[in-house]
Amino acid sequence: MPHESGNVTTSRESRIGVRFTDGAEIECLIDTGFDGALMLPRRFVERLQLPVVGRLVFQVAGGTRINADIALAEVEWLAEARTFEVVVSEGEDSLIGTEMLDGTELTINYVALTVTITNLN
Repeated sequence: MPHESGNVTTSRESRIGVRFTDGAEIECLIDTGFDGALMLPRRFVERLQLPVVGRLVFQVAGGTRINADIALAEVEWLAEARTFEVVVSEGEDSLIGTEMLDGTELTINYVALTVTITNLN
């Protein structure tokens, strides 16, 4: 079965690398409270020249509302190229959300400090 592998940091954060079809890569925090696909820093989105296709209002933790651009990215995910919407962050946040985890099994092993995402479809 296709899978993606990552690690658990010393501060107990679950992280996984996301590869783009152009070869770029970024390490993302797995955030199961984020129902989108990806959130990436604006500087990274601009470096990859991802097309911005819109702007949305989001409610984040604590109830704060933010406006954010939405871009499109083609990602190599679970052994296939897929296009996902990206929330463009004005900070340094790089997150993977539950949209990318749909149809998968997420295993976080805090003893071995490993993360595995396995495609179950």
